[in-house]
Amino acid sequence: MTPRPPIVLDSDPGIDDALALQYLLGTGRWDLKAYTSVGGNLPAEQTYLNARALTRAFGIDADVPVHRGAGRPLTRLPYTAATAFHGPAGLGNETLPDSTAAHLPESSAQALLRLSREYEGELTVCATGPLTNVAIALLEDPGFAHRVRKFVFMGGAAQVPGNITPVAEFNIWADPDAAEVVLSSGIPFTMVDLDASHHWLVRPADLAVLEAVGPGTALAARLLRAYMDAYQRHGGRDACPLHDPLAVGACADESYLTTAEGAVIVECTSELTRGKTVFVPSAASRVFYADSPTLTARTALTGRVALGPGPRDFTKDFVATLPQWPGVG
Repeated sequence: MTPRPPIVLDSDPGIDDALALQYLLGTGRWDLKAYTSVGGNLPAEQTYLNARALTRAFGIDADVPVHRGAGRPLTRLPYTAATAFHGPAGLGNETLPDSTAAHLPESSAQALLRLSREYEGELTVCATGPLTNVAIALLEDPGFAHRVRKFVFMGGAAQVPGNITPVAEFNIWADPDAAEVVLSSGIPFTMVDLDASHHWLVRPADLAVLEAVGPGTALAARLLRAYMDAYQRHGGRDACPLHDPLAVGACADESYLTTAEGAVIVECTSELTRGKTVFVPSAASRVFYADSPTLTARTALTGRVALGPGPRDFTKDFVATLPQWPGVG
């Protein structure tokens, strides 16, 4: 049997982060080496506690270590208002018991660095929250960018409006400086952005399928219902997008996405456009003016960027996969 490839899930749970974890486990494709938390949807201490509770809910807390992430963004105060969307503790209306596993002294960034050395050239890192931990790892050791086999993150908006401001997606807006550190590092990235994730939706019929499965998907179904309700309260449709699970799916199969090669530059200085992800396609013919040497060097650091959904139906795969790893709670 071929060994499953190693992966780290770096997350700020969060409703869709919780669903992303269950989906990852349900695929059976990955050897999850660590679940690293980061502040984002809620402050870092709460996302850490949520991560611990989720590993217990999915029965992996004896095998998968949880690491506490950075206490704040690189240069800004943390965002604290997402409880209006994700619920009082970030997991809808759920109150899950804490894991009984020991609290580990190794931080999320330290765990990322250690695992990148232990699994050099093999490790996939999937980030579904702000990129603070990954940026700290890179600032401590720039070689991290070249030891990672693949880096996939949920964040950004290449050609569509943002979801926290008119131009910015939440994860990038929450720590734009970290995102720019990461995207200018040379790491082999795939950006799973709003351009793609807003097309893969869970609708009431999909939710009914999961509710009918039984206890193993009861927690996921309640989280999805809370997520749908939040989108409706905020002016959305009777559906919710699969932002973070889609990033996990793309780690193994990018046919859920339509992608293009290019550079992504993050706006970090202007409060008006803070967190905007400027996509510069590699195939672009720029005839406006001669690039500065700095800009020319920056746009040479490219990755894969989702410009829309791909031919494979992610929602169908998500609904079919979730019951493969039952949760409790």
